Amino acid sequence: MTAGTMRLLGGEVSPFAARARLALELRGVAYELLDEPLGPKKSDRLLAANPVYGKIPVLLLPDGRAICESAVIVQYVEDVARGSGGAEAGGLLLPDDPYERAMHRFWTVFIDDKFWPALDAVSLAPTADARAQAVVDTRAALNRLEEVFKDRSNGAAFFSGRDAAPGLLDLALGCFLPALRACERLHGLSLIDASTTPLLDGWSRRFAAHPAAKRVLPDTDKVVQFTRFLQEKFGVHVS
Repeated sequence: MTAGTMRLLGGEVSPFAARARLALELRGVAYELLDEPLGPKKSDRLLAANPVYGKIPVLLLPDGRAICESAVIVQYVEDVARGSGGAEAGGLLLPDDPYERAMHRFWTVFIDDKFWPALDAVSLAPTADARAQAVVDTRAALNRLEEVFKDRSNGAAFFSGRDAAPGLLDLALGCFLPALRACERLHGLSLIDASTTPLLDGWSRRFAAHPAAKRVLPDTDKVVQFTRFLQEKFGVHVS
């Protein structure tokens, strides 16, 4: 690691670590990824960096200070870019207009509070009925996000309203694409496709093909394997 390089405590299959990494990649920030082992025992390094929650991701600044939680890390990266006048490197993560910034933050909260818990429950809810309801809730959230994409993208390739540079909403949802594809494979579902969510279908393909996403997002096979590990760990039996 060269002097002045940030370090990120993360994990290969963690969508929230992927979100933080995507922000760093999109802003062209040099960082070193420090992989935290998955398991019940937290490393001393992680507990020292995040004593409150003991969770990844954690961004370690060159001076040793720590920034925890993916949403806070993304905001830090954005604030630094704005403060340094670094918009030329590929566009800021949030729009300049205050109302549009508020809307992008609002729908990011929706993704975290509504979409992700529903998607996670499709594989990990304790009963078949709960998992069936989770599928309904996931589809409802995606239908809502289909409309959000139509409103926020202004006909461009990404939620950011740009054709070349993804923004906050893109990485907020895009970090969950490997988990979504793994869920589809495990349960024989089609959650984002050209017939039900055509705008999200096109967006998902463009986002997955973006160089930053290709560097960061894990293979679906690895997420499938990890999901099966969690199902076994929590005693979830899926027929």
